[in-house]
Amino acid sequence: MITYEWRPRLEGDELDEVIELVTTAAEYDDEAGFSHIDPALVREVGDGTRTVAHLPIKARRDLSPLEDVPMVIVAYLHLTVDADGLGTVSYVVHPDYRSRGITTLLVEEMGLDTGGPDGWDHTGAIALRCWAYSTHPASGRLTRRFGVPAVSRQWTLVRHLTGPFALPLDKPVVPAGVTLTEPRELTADDPVLADVLESAELAPRHRDRITDELRLGGGLIADARNADGDVLGFVWFSIDHRRHLDLRSAPVHALVLSAAARGEGVGTALLLGALWHQIDADVQLSTLRIDPEDTGAVRMCRLLGYEQEDVHSCYQVGESASPPPAFR
Repeated sequence: MITYEWRPRLEGDELDEVIELVTTAAEYDDEAGFSHIDPALVREVGDGTRTVAHLPIKARRDLSPLEDVPMVIVAYLHLTVDADGLGTVSYVVHPDYRSRGITTLLVEEMGLDTGGPDGWDHTGAIALRCWAYSTHPASGRLTRRFGVPAVSRQWTLVRHLTGPFALPLDKPVVPAGVTLTEPRELTADDPVLADVLESAELAPRHRDRITDELRLGGGLIADARNADGDVLGFVWFSIDHRRHLDLRSAPVHALVLSAAARGEGVGTALLLGALWHQIDADVQLSTLRIDPEDTGAVRMCRLLGYEQEDVHSCYQVGESASPPPAFR
């Protein structure tokens, strides 16, 4: 029913077909927030520090049983294996071929054994990790069937800013001796961000995620400063409208405080300030991702009227000492 073969790189018609697949799937899954693959990953090749492998999964068009029907790419798996043998998997099925047993058949044929001398399916991966974004029913069924545990989770929270579900929103109360700057456009070389990240005592996986995303620029930054002008923390957010649940939404990308500034109300003031700027920009729904193990962040968001919408899960087979990466 399906055929597949690992490739160190994709070229020609196969490359074009996979790029079209991941682009179509990303557009189809955008509102639901499901996993997607950046087309740039499809062009990747390995280097001296990691192995990159591409797995186009093919079947006959419309899963026809007739041998004269042409083969097409119905799913794609991207694998990166680091120097320690940890494999990071990204995977997507074309929307026209979902709920038709493609993934189940692939796992049954390839297996999930990472204990062989050459790792999983001779790729060198001694452990595999894969994020499933949003509460995706297919990932839940598959991981239960094959006994794949989740090793990390992230939550998406939403805060209604207008409409019948919106709770009253307080104005920011700034602690004594602290001032909030007006939002400015984020630039990749903003001088204050590195200092805050350095003093925030974040888990490495969260610091690395935020650092990588900040380098891309975009959105707005507002920070809090003490009387000496030292930056205590910042909030990074957007006022550009996206469609979510048929509402105009915008995300708060990150809220980061130095370790010394926590518990003083600085984070609440920064977040409230960002929400009011979103209201002024006619945003109806604000979204935010958090680590559910960060009890302080969970409590703050609950008090500000956020509701949990989605759970994102990182699944793993095999053993690795490396902590799971933060959700991206």
